[in-house]
Amino acid sequence: MADVSAGYAAQLKAAQRELPIATAAAARFPKGRTITSASPFATEAGAQTEGARLAAFHGFPLVEDVAIVTGARADLQGRCIAADCTRLDYQPGDLVFVIEAQELDNGTTSLTVLKRVGA
Repeated sequence: MADVSAGYAAQLKAAQRELPIATAAAARFPKGRTITSASPFATEAGAQTEGARLAAFHGFPLVEDVAIVTGARADLQGRCIAADCTRLDYQPGDLVFVIEAQELDNGTTSLTVLKRVGA
């Protein structure tokens, strides 16, 4: 593992900055939710891009679903992923946000996900 510069290390330890993101959904739902997300992005541009992606996802009503996937996939928790689950009426490429990933004894993982509705 390579050492990071002192400046970069200080930036990683600094308090998170708030970066406002404007989306079309914000105009439709002016009293909507405020979300915050700490990110590992080294640049403001990277954080803005991720913030815009999260804001676009959360800019619509959400539904919570549970899906079982093959394998140990606790690594998916906290990630936005493309899902293909015909049982839940998802189309290939539908994006979901994994809010919980619980690995089960039978070699599968139970994913609790949020899916946008009415996008």
